[in-house]
Amino acid sequence: MEWSWLFISLACLVTGFSKFSVGGLGLVILPLMMLAFPGPEALAVIVPLYLLTDFIAVLTYRKNINWSVLARLIPFGAVGVALGTVVLGNIDARTFMTVLGLLIFALLGLSIWLDYRPLPIFTNRYAASIAGMLCGFVGVLANAAGPLMGLFLLEQKMEKSAYVATRVWAFMTLNIMKLVGLVYLGLVNAETLQGSAVGLPALFIGMFFGYKFFARISPEQLKMIVRGAISLSAAHMLFFKSN
Repeated sequence: MEWSWLFISLACLVTGFSKFSVGGLGLVILPLMMLAFPGPEALAVIVPLYLLTDFIAVLTYRKNINWSVLARLIPFGAVGVALGTVVLGNIDARTFMTVLGLLIFALLGLSIWLDYRPLPIFTNRYAASIAGMLCGFVGVLANAAGPLMGLFLLEQKMEKSAYVATRVWAFMTLNIMKLVGLVYLGLVNAETLQGSAVGLPALFIGMFFGYKFFARISPEQLKMIVRGAISLSAAHMLFFKSN
């Protein structure tokens, strides 16, 4: 597709911006990438780039990590990644887009619900196991574990530096597991790696803008724009799939 490079670059621009600013924009990134790679292959393009940004972020935020929280979260995250990988390996591209569209709408609804009511699931004794499995599973299928991870970590009452560092390390670990699963499924190949390489310039530009200019953006305005983009993307996947 002659416009593939543009969609890849847009997805990578948002990826870089998200990783070094608000986070949680995976619901926008994957639909954008799927305009160039319609199907699970889109994940195979994104995840290596996520790992690159994770590595840079880990070097930036390498102090005050809450290892006890990670020790409770990551094993269940691995279970969620494994379950998501099994599901991913047993659905075709068209079904994947339908499932993903429904899942994105469900997560969008959850995000709006949490604006008005807390979710006690993240404060009970089983929070780490539930949050870990959900983040792993949703991260594989929808690339959208950011909001769920953020909710869980906020409830751990950590100081700001510990929250950021722990979040970065948790995502790097989960993304390594995701990449292993994608390689096992044969989704990572020369074409997807070429797509990742095409997006590198936009990725670094997004990281720069995310780091430098996020303070100038109103959180409420950003939330409205992101939710609008999410809704349009999910609707496109559900109702405008190519035959």
